[in-house]
Amino acid sequence: MEIDDLKPFDPAEVDETLTRVVVHNGKTYLLFPYVNATENEPEYKSIGMTIAGTAASVQDFHNLSALLVKSGQGFLWRIVFNTPWLIRITEQNAGAPRAERK
Repeated sequence: MEIDDLKPFDPAEVDETLTRVVVHNGKTYLLFPYVNATENEPEYKSIGMTIAGTAASVQDFHNLSALLVKSGQGFLWRIVFNTPWLIRITEQNAGAPRAERK
């Protein structure tokens, strides 16, 4: 994966296309799978939270976005082919972040 392939990703843009709802041991989880490339070797990870019901609400996505912002502190969120990446900040990829949607 080349750095030019990775486009800026704003955690406020998280939606059902980037998440999975999973039921496990009687609890329902909203999971956000991503590639963690903050170390020498990238690995698949996910950030998740429990939710009420069988589908994520607007508030659930808002809460998940807050978790993504917190998890990404000191790093950059990027996306390619509908796959989010968390990467280290370097001079090459420290371009201005996208404007936040309101």
